[in-house]
Formats: sequence, C-alpha cells, structure tokens
Amino acid sequence: MGLAPDDPGDVVCDIVADHLQCTYLQSQITVSIPVDHLICVLPDPEQSRCRYKLLFLQRRSESQEVCTFLESIRVTYIPSTILSVYLFRDIPPHFQGRNVHVVISTASGTGKGKNVFHNVLQPFLSHLKLDNYKLHETQSPNTISELANSTFLPCARTGIPQTIVLFSGDGGLVDIVNAFHTSTDMVLAPPNIALIPTGTGNAMASSIGLLRHPNSTLVALLQGKPVLLPTFVANFSPGAQQVISEGQNVSALNNKFATGSQSPVVYGAVVASWGLHATLVADSDTAEYRKFGNERFKMAAKELLYPSNGSETHRYNGVIDLVKWDELEKKQYVETMKHTEHMYMLATLVSRLEKDFVISPNSLPLDGRLKLVHFAPMPPEEVTELLGLAYQSGQHAYEAPVTYEDIEGFRITFQEENEKWRRVCVDGRIITVEENGWMEVRKETRSLLNVITCATENDLHS
Repeated sequence: MGLAPDDPGDVVCDIVADHLQCTYLQSQITVSIPVDHLICVLPDPEQSRCRYKLLFLQRRSESQEVCTFLESIRVTYIPSTILSVYLFRDIPPHFQGRNVHVVISTASGTGKGKNVFHNVLQPFLSHLKLDNYKLHETQSPNTISELANSTFLPCARTGIPQTIVLFSGDGGLVDIVNAFHTSTDMVLAPPNIALIPTGTGNAMASSIGLLRHPNSTLVALLQGKPVLLPTFVANFSPGAQQVISEGQNVSALNNKFATGSQSPVVYGAVVASWGLHATLVADSDTAEYRKFGNERFKMAAKELLYPSNGSETHRYNGVIDLVKWDELEKKQYVETMKHTEHMYMLATLVSRLEKDFVISPNSLPLDGRLKLVHFAPMPPEEVTELLGLAYQSGQHAYEAPVTYEDIEGFRITFQEENEKWRRVCVDGRIITVEENGWMEVRKETRSLLNVITCATENDLHS
C-alpha cells in the first residue's frame, strides 16, 4: 500500500470489511488502511477542507527489512463509528503536568527498540505536540536499574508524578520493580509505566493486551489508564547467586534485604519457576539463541526433552511446600506436594508468557492472583503435547496431569547434586541455588508502580 500524493480534492473514508478506505474524490486514488492499524483521529482546525488528520501504522521494506512506520493522511469525512473510538479529545492525564521519560533498552529482544522509537513513537508524540520528554538509551545491562535509583525513585519519594515509556521486554520492567521494592523509602507518587514491548517473550505486555492488535500499544498510550502492578517476592538461601554473562559467571544477589528477612531477595511481576521452564530459559539466554526470537525457547526445550547425548529427560528432585488460603478459616496454611520428582513448576501473576502461549487461562489482567502450574515427570512426547496445548488458549491447564490452582506462595527445598538442575527463573533472571538450598516465593503486599493498560476481562479470551 502506498500513500496517495497530495491532492487538492476532498478525501472521504468508508469502512469496507475490516479496512478503512480513504478516497481522494478528485483523482479517485484510494488508500486502504486495516482498522487495527489505526491509532487516532486528530482534529485539524487549520485546514478548511480536510477537517481531520488520521494517524495509522504502515509496514514497508527499508534496507532489506520490513519495518513499521507511523503515517498520516488528512481527510474530510470519517464514519462516526471510527470517530467514536479513535477521535483524540485531550492529552491523557498520564502525560499532563508530570515528568515524562522515554527509556530504550537497546539490547532487548533483537535490538529493534531504537528503530521503533524513531519510526513510530517519536513522530507520534510530535503529532500530539508532546515533545517535552527525556530520552534515555541503555548503555549496559545495569542502565535501567541505575536510572530507577538515580532518577525515578527520588521523584517518587517526593511525590513528583512521572510517566516512564519503556521500550523493553519483561527484563526492563523487573529492573524498575526491584529498584523500588528493595528501597526502604516511602513512595508518595507511584510512577506510571507505559510498556512498548520490544523483548523476546513480552509476557507482561501480552497479558495486558498490548500485543492483541498491531495498534494496541499506541492506543493504550492514548486511551489507557494506570493500574497498580501486582508483584511477588522471592527469598533464597544464603548461597544463591545470579547467573550472568550467558551462564559463564555468577554475581551476588541484591545486597539489600526485605524487611525482617536476612536472606537474598528478588522481586518479580511475571513468573517464578523451576524445572523445565527455568532450565530452558537459562540455556537459551545466549546471543546465538536470541537471534531466533521466541523460537529459542522451543529449541532449548527440544534439547532438554530429547538430549542429543542420548540420555533420559531429567527428573527434577526437591520438596515443594505450597502456601494456600483457607476461605473458611480466613488464614493461610501449608500443604506439601506428594511428588518429590518434578518436571514443571511455575507460579505466575500473568496469563501469557508469549503472545500465543497462554500459561494461565483463568488469570485476568493485573488481578494479583498467583497461579500454580505444575506437573510431574512424564515421557517427553507427552510433555511436548501438553505444552503444545498452551498455544490453544491454555488448554493444558485442564489436563489431568496438571495441577493448576491459586496459591499464596511456595517453598522449594532442592535435592539436586548438579548445579544445572538447581537453576530457577524469576522474570527471566536466572538464579542458581546452593546444594540443599531453598527458594521461597510469596505475594507482595505493596504495590509501588502503575502500568498503563486498556486491558479488560475481554482480553482473557481473545
């Protein structure tokens, strides 16, 4: 689709199937725009004839690569059904009277964050006359954490409103989560975070509907509202360390401790796992694997389920205690799982780990419920079939071998000699636990950040 040239005649739009067709009456040139590529309709009072400016997304080739660009077209008439949804009336509250930061994680996913900013967000903000923002690009894996501690936290402490437009996957979000939750200072004004998903999995963005349609992210930026971000806290035995440098090195976990705790602590907003999920995330976290995007997870899973050396699929050994809520007694209680051998152990606050991988079909966007997904060892063919059902709207959760339920938290006591099988995953961060060590996860009672979203219960089944 090419944009029509400048035309002195009127331009009228009609809905044809799932497209908006804009026709230049004088030349009869037509521009056809998929409705789910529309961003907004701006009133254009300076133009006597073309009353509106229509902003939309267009994909086209540039330098042998297909990229998405923001485009605009001036039009005279737009159907009321489009105006009722897309007409821009005012700057959204999360951009009014507050500090606005745009943070680009340059290494996130396949490294396309800067292109998306220059091709889409920068012109979009310019059309809205929102040019008063501070741009930050990551220089190292620690940039977002450092920025959160040096800039975002001091403003939040003093009650200064902030909106952070974050080009990242789940990793950038969890960096901000950890900076805020490990601080002992009171947060008077929780920042609003607007996610622009540029990572590999993009679990949070997928779960709050930002990848539902091509236009969802920018529409949420305009029409969304801030919602408190639920989190969890993971405590570890003293010898736990974070795996870095593509698994080649380890580093100490955060030296700050949760209130009343003397163990290393990490906060998360997406997933805490052990077993197959954690191992495949760890094994696929290399530059070579990341080139394949989401496919890297399937590639790593295949090697774990069908080891190339001919060995059997590993059975993960450990004792798991589940913390549950007794609705009658109105209190928590602990239940020890009868299995001591495991294949898949995962607790999540989101519904999707990827756009189409529905890990928890009953989770609503940002509902704060921690869901357990667990199954014991089984033949690799059955594991493949079971996890394949997650791509069918999460049907795996209703299969007999799967335990799928609400929990308040859990504790794993590891019974593995080989460190490879003592690796756990917290929102993509890989942590190795010492022999006979433990990991304990609980829902966090504090909410210190907002996420901007348009997601509703309808997103659960779409």
